Amino acid sequence: MKKLQFNNIDLILDFIKNPEHKGCLDLLECAIADAKKDSFNIGDKVSFGRPNGRKHIGIVEKINISKAVVNCNGSKWRVPFSMIKEAA
Repeated sequence: MKKLQFNNIDLILDFIKNPEHKGCLDLLECAIADAKKDSFNIGDKVSFGRPNGRKHIGIVEKINISKAVVNCNGSKWRVPFSMIKEAA
């Protein structure tokens, strides 16, 4: 299978909007999740939290299939990759 490239957002949006491709959206969602997962490594400084709420900053200690274990000042959180952002 060809590796999905995210550099042409217009083509991706046209693909999503086409009703004939409704069955393929699960594959696209999985590819996006895998790309997000691959962007984090153990030891990375990350932040997570609610969009308008409290933000936590910590270090990635472990990477599981769907979540990462993040150490925030001694407390460990299992955080989905969709909620994690790279901290500055």
